[in-house]
Amino acid sequence: SRADIWALATLVSADLAVVDGRPHGYHFPMRHIGRKDCSGADVTGVGGPNVDMPSNDFTTHELLAYFKKYFDFSTDETVTIMGVHAVGVAHRENVGFGNEGDEQGGWVFDARSYQLNNRYYGMMVGDEGDLVHGAPAWHLELVQNDGDIPNRYQWYHEHQERRERPIMTNADIALVRDLKDHMYVDRNGNEGAVACDFKLEGGDPYGGYERRRSLQGGRVACPVASKTIEKMVEYKMDNEMFLYDFEKVLEKMLKTGYRER
Repeated sequence: SRADIWALATLVSADLAVVDGRPHGYHFPMRHIGRKDCSGADVTGVGGPNVDMPSNDFTTHELLAYFKKYFDFSTDETVTIMGVHAVGVAHRENVGFGNEGDEQGGWVFDARSYQLNNRYYGMMVGDEGDLVHGAPAWHLELVQNDGDIPNRYQWYHEHQERRERPIMTNADIALVRDLKDHMYVDRNGNEGAVACDFKLEGGDPYGGYERRRSLQGGRVACPVASKTIEKMVEYKMDNEMFLYDFEKVLEKMLKTGYRER
């Protein structure tokens, strides 16, 4: 079926993306065939039923609830599947995320190498014992778009020794920061504005509200996403663990709605 071809393309792409650090015998086999194509689509796959796509502005709870509802993913499995962002780039003309002059911004450095590994997790967490304040710094900005694509709030990271400028959506940041009660629609109607900082320079990131207040503007550090940050750290520290888990979770995703005959 056409659905089987899409599944096979996904598995082959994932397998080709494991360039370095491949465990012995590690592959993405096509174990299941016979999927039914969705009704209402033409021969090219265009059309069919409306699909409830995930939001770029999910909070931690909303992100976990979405993957639980549609794929029966656990919290850990949701963290696992998000690691696929190490492989991709965001085409600004299609989705509205990216950098001016570099319209294909990625979630990691060297994004266009299209390598599947644990580098996505290292972009958002520090080392054990300093998970929050030791993490790379991320800052929020509004991307002004033309045409039918709305303006987007995105997070960006800059490093003085790198030319690239990785980006994250609010849904990515939600794996390490709980943006509930801090996300809002700005005065111009742009969704995804956030009223807290990824981290504050200096001080104790785990301190109380007053201790976490910024010296500038009274802003606070975004609360830690306690349900997901520990798994984020585990994957940052262990690429092999991530790869084995990812293969299982991807297979589970591709089997959703499939029944053995």
